[in-house]
Amino acid sequence: MDQVIYLLNEYKYLILFPLAIIEGPILAVIAGFLCRRGIMNIWMVLPVIVMADMISDSACFFIGRRGVPAGLKNILRRLGFNPQRVSRAKSFIESHPKSFIPMSKITLGIGALGIYLTGHSGVPYHRFILICLVTSICQYIIYLGIGFLFGTAYVRINQYLDYTASVILLLFLACILFFIIQSLIRKI
Repeated sequence: MDQVIYLLNEYKYLILFPLAIIEGPILAVIAGFLCRRGIMNIWMVLPVIVMADMISDSACFFIGRRGVPAGLKNILRRLGFNPQRVSRAKSFIESHPKSFIPMSKITLGIGALGIYLTGHSGVPYHRFILICLVTSICQYIIYLGIGFLFGTAYVRINQYLDYTASVILLLFLACILFFIIQSLIRKI
């Protein structure tokens, strides 16, 4: 983490943008801390991080728009994701993008999957990007504020974010395992 602080201190916004494409939340906390110390300007940091987030979200969206790869389709079919269930999920996402997209963005660990599914569901891009923009602005104002107020604790905040993402990912994997076991039991 000290390397990130060094890079942000040295190169500021030039390195902030590509790093924010990869990892936004903890980077925003660190940037908020650097803003409090006067090293960075919060009014420059927020648009840079939000634009980087829009790029990464758009990439996930358009990968989802391309569809599900054939190998993954076979795995999903074995897990019990038949065409009827997929159709219901698509119609849910299409009819509730204002709640699904923000929830997928703020859910640490599996957010990219929700954005991928949004792209696959057929939600128009202009609607998707507008919802993402509003969500990202709110999300990163909070992260920057946390960094600004509690920035010296960025290591502990990163541990909490990692812990939360790990728990969510484990719950997600447990649900998948449950569906696998359930589909295997049905076949018996």
